[in-house]
Amino acid sequence: MLVGGGLACVAAAVAGRRSWLVATLFAAALACAAVDAFGGSSWFHTAAGALGFAGAVTMVLERLGKPLTLSWLDFVMGGCAVGALSATTGAELGATLGASGVAAALGLARWRVSVPLAVALVGLIALGELPWLSAVPLAVAVWLREPPATPSPEFNPIVLAALLAYATSAMVLLVVGQFVSLPADAATLATVTMLTGMARAGLTVVDRLKHSHYQAVTDDLTGLGNRRQLLDALREAIAADDQEVALLLIDLDGFKELNDTLGHHAGDEVLRQIGPRLEEALEPGDTLARLGGDEFAVVLAPGDETSASATGLRLRSSLERSFSVGGIRVHIDASIGIALFPEHAQDALGLLQRADVAMYEAKRTRTGHEVYLPARDTHSRRRLELLGELRDGLAGGELILHYQPKAEIATGEVRGVEALVRWVHPRRGLLMPSDFLPLADHSGLGRSLTAFVLDRALVEIGERRADGFDLSVAVNLSPADLLDLGLPSEVARTLERHAFPASCLRLEVSEDAVMADPERSLEVLRELRAIGVATALDDFGSGHVSLGHLKHLGVDEIKIDRSFVMRLSEDARDAAIVHTTVDLGRRLGMRVVAEGVETADAWDTLAGLRCDEAQGFFLGRPMTATALAGWMRDRAAAA
Repeated sequence: MLVGGGLACVAAAVAGRRSWLVATLFAAALACAAVDAFGGSSWFHTAAGALGFAGAVTMVLERLGKPLTLSWLDFVMGGCAVGALSATTGAELGATLGASGVAAALGLARWRVSVPLAVALVGLIALGELPWLSAVPLAVAVWLREPPATPSPEFNPIVLAALLAYATSAMVLLVVGQFVSLPADAATLATVTMLTGMARAGLTVVDRLKHSHYQAVTDDLTGLGNRRQLLDALREAIAADDQEVALLLIDLDGFKELNDTLGHHAGDEVLRQIGPRLEEALEPGDTLARLGGDEFAVVLAPGDETSASATGLRLRSSLERSFSVGGIRVHIDASIGIALFPEHAQDALGLLQRADVAMYEAKRTRTGHEVYLPARDTHSRRRLELLGELRDGLAGGELILHYQPKAEIATGEVRGVEALVRWVHPRRGLLMPSDFLPLADHSGLGRSLTAFVLDRALVEIGERRADGFDLSVAVNLSPADLLDLGLPSEVARTLERHAFPASCLRLEVSEDAVMADPERSLEVLRELRAIGVATALDDFGSGHVSLGHLKHLGVDEIKIDRSFVMRLSEDARDAAIVHTTVDLGRRLGMRVVAEGVETADAWDTLAGLRCDEAQGFFLGRPMTATALAGWMRDRAAAA
């Protein structure tokens, strides 16, 4: 029977059911058991157990791969503990080896037992007690297919229970050994069990500490280093002697719009894809980290302006290929700010702040990447301070509205005004929109700011209308507003709340805001017109709206950018652009408003071109609602 079992093991190897190594070890174990059964030396019995044990261990290694150090300690601990107990009971060497081998193999496998391994362990136990019975399970084990291995759980209660049982049994044996005589090999194995358990406990603590440190310096979403790791790498690079260091701060352009449109899960998927792209563009030794949100950073050590600029170009180039999100191809660009040590800052936080300044400059100028320049830092420091104060200012009533009149060029009659927000800052005085509107858009306050301006404008111009002035009011929309499909219903509720005619409200959008997501913008604009609100394309000629988009936008009014109007009488090219724009607007059925009219000559020229309305200092500067009422009365009296 034993010989037949050995031949079955060899046949399994020939048939490709099991590796030659495992089949040979089991076949050799059965052969030794057969020699022992025919009266051979007792060492053949021991050899059979040892070879069977080696076969079981090989099965574990082939299925699960290279074990962890802790698994080898479990292997030693289980084998020694069971061996000590077996030796204490006076079991024969073969039986002891079989029982120890089973416990050791289970420890090495972390108690993840497949059916073939379980059958093999049954055969291993039989080799120690009833060798002739081992032929069947060992032969069956080599013929069974191993299922794919599953990942080991981080915490396995069975492993913990087994380790506690091994340690307890070893401790009991050593305590009992103080009062009664134990076999020397049992005492030795129990001692090894305790020492191994202590080593395992120490390694477990070290492993937990390493894991905790890894989590502390790693971004969960991308697997890259986080802000803490970046600062540590930056400080270490700065501490090195005679070494220039470059820090690149990367901010993704249009990422907020992606989140708003497709959802945060889509944004997370893009971030996971961006990490490997950026890593491909870096050299060995460069440090890449995600600071949070859509911001990444790279440390080059050593690194100068030339190498940092070259790296910035490679990083942006790596993002040119589109990203796949839920079957949709999306494109993401980036703005990169560069700061250098020791030229720009002497510490890690200083470098990070300087890189942030440069990054916002790159975003503002749309140059892709910018190196920090001290001349730009005053404005940027002020911007960063304002960013923290803007939310409080909006909630605290520090924002007010001024109104700039618009007049019919043909008659001079003022029929509308544009609402322009101002910030009465408690320390800096009156701040213009250019000082804080970009901050509102970037920080997510754009929608709240629009809601405030709309509400206040309807109240104040509603009061002027109640005073007898037939005025409409224009309110500017932020880029975030055009991405909000709920904006039209919100505007309708605000109009109803203040009993303000929808026909007397005009909402202005910039070309860049429209082009951020043309399809979504078109839908929002259509819904606004459906509730009776007129729409205007602001600063026409300064952005990226094509004539094709202009045709489909369906706006009621286009406003010629002031840069073309201010030199209308002096520059023939500006005059040609204004003339063409007025003619285009009239042919498309849109009213045309000229901004930046500051002289009588410009007014007269626009009148000759049959432009509909004018707005600028020549007519009137922006003023409060109260001042507007007095200005209107004075103008009516002068007429």
